Amino acid sequence: MIDDTTLMFRVAPLLLVAGTTLMATIVVLGNLTDPRSNMQFVERIMSMDTTYRSPRLMWRAITSPRLQRLAFGCIVALEAVLAVIGWIGTIVLAVHLRSGADEWHDAKFWALVALCLALVVWFLIFDVGGNEWFASWQSDTWRAADQTPKINLITLAAIVLLALSN
Repeated sequence: MIDDTTLMFRVAPLLLVAGTTLMATIVVLGNLTDPRSNMQFVERIMSMDTTYRSPRLMWRAITSPRLQRLAFGCIVALEAVLAVIGWIGTIVLAVHLRSGADEWHDAKFWALVALCLALVVWFLIFDVGGNEWFASWQSDTWRAADQTPKINLITLAAIVLLALSN
């Protein structure tokens, strides 16, 4: 049996994993029910048509609608995988909240996989890819990184809390 303080140190990362997973689920739902508005976001960022249009950067632009749709589909698929694995991780953590330290440690696996996928989506794809590679930071209307810093900080906090919990 674990004490109440240990329980709460387990509940905190569980809530962050569940919250990240819920957000990913809502994002996927939005992308499936209204793909055009989110596809437009991907098109504008990849085409770099609202950046400063520096000739030294514009070679990075991808204007092919086919490649833009492929990128959008891959992003949505990755978000969907994140959501499924995140719910598995959330359930496994919840089931093992009061387990011993070894069982709790083993229960962290799927939650950690989901959090790593969240970093792939919102840090690597949106921050590194969209904001830096496609220079969306230059756009007044289509910025890849407007919300991602908050998401990434929460994800990192979840990883740290999950790692520290025993």
